[in-house]
Amino acid sequence: MSAHTRALLMLLAVSAIWGFASPVIKITFPYFPPALFLTYRFAITILLLIPLTLYLEPKTLHQLKELSPNEAFLLFLSGFLGSTVQLGLLFWGLDLTTTLDGSVINATSPVFVAIAGIYFLKEKVTSRELLGLIVSFIGTLVIVIQPLLEGQKLFSGSVLGNFLVLAGTVSWVGYVVITKKQLKHKITPLVLTTNMFVVGFITMSIILFYLNTPSQITAYFQNASLTAHACVVYMAYISGALAYFLYQKAQKLIEVSEANIVLYLAPVFTIPLSYFWLGERITLPFAIGSLIIVAGVVLSEFRTARSHHVS
Repeated sequence: MSAHTRALLMLLAVSAIWGFASPVIKITFPYFPPALFLTYRFAITILLLIPLTLYLEPKTLHQLKELSPNEAFLLFLSGFLGSTVQLGLLFWGLDLTTTLDGSVINATSPVFVAIAGIYFLKEKVTSRELLGLIVSFIGTLVIVIQPLLEGQKLFSGSVLGNFLVLAGTVSWVGYVVITKKQLKHKITPLVLTTNMFVVGFITMSIILFYLNTPSQITAYFQNASLTAHACVVYMAYISGALAYFLYQKAQKLIEVSEANIVLYLAPVFTIPLSYFWLGERITLPFAIGSLIIVAGVVLSEFRTARSHHVS
């Protein structure tokens, strides 16, 4: 199996994991509000990642000490953008809107990432990849405007919530571009992932204690169900540590613009849980849009896979 194929399989797994994440997040909000949810998630994630990083990569601390002030700042900034900013905006947005609206808006990230990859990283996008990107984006638009097609308002959820999700999507671009540069300086995917969650835990903890008293936080934990705790564990270890590690690993093998096209598939995986867990209605426009997204991804990746096979 070629490195390119392995990267695509890893990204497909990430797309499925993050597609399942939106409904998981939504059903947990009655027990853990966004700031507490994220701080809790970051805390149990770093309990695994810090010992794992020090064990598998014992030279990590020495390598971090050798970073220049500018590189250290970029490493912190990437962690902050990828955790507290991006995930914070996503969680607060999902608290106000539907998972289906939120997931498809979040799926527009490949468009922004592709533009950033071309502008900041000087990456090249072939005409077939660009066509696949456009087709997938059209599919996303079909899903986003489905309420309008059904005679409803443009967004079935809160406009503010959708705006927050979109803002989080844009901040994700900064995380991708900076970490791509850091990878070129041989900072490993595991270290980047661990850094993101450590920075996230520290910065989100400040927000948590600004918004809540210790007694309020204790009450949330006491009243939370086992299902809510299980959801946080999923978000910490599967949607968090595993998915971000696979994403960084795959990004090291292919260009960021190509890597993010596959992430258009996330809303397709969101559908089953949104329907069965949350009772959100799956409409014909949503189904059509999802099929268009899949077509765009296949269109782009088929060309890439074939060209890599020939070479």
